Amino acid sequence: MIDYAFYKRVMEFLARYLGLENEPLYMSVLRYDNVLNRIKVLIAIYGVKTNELITYCAVRFDNMVGKAEPTCNGDRKYVERVYEEMA
Repeated sequence: MIDYAFYKRVMEFLARYLGLENEPLYMSVLRYDNVLNRIKVLIAIYGVKTNELITYCAVRFDNMVGKAEPTCNGDRKYVERVYEEMA
């Protein structure tokens, strides 16, 4: 289960990363794994106004160094493969 604070932090990070910080967005967490000191998340991002998919993102957060590595693409299979390859 993902708590609201983490959800909000991820959404704000991805909105800035995608240059969509002024757009109303909805984030659906498709998968979430905690591996050692890292968290990886597979996310679908939708526009609230249109209810259309904007992109899929796989993000790895490294808690030790405070670093996030996102990969975003409209191809779900590609992003799922990236997610699976994340350590």
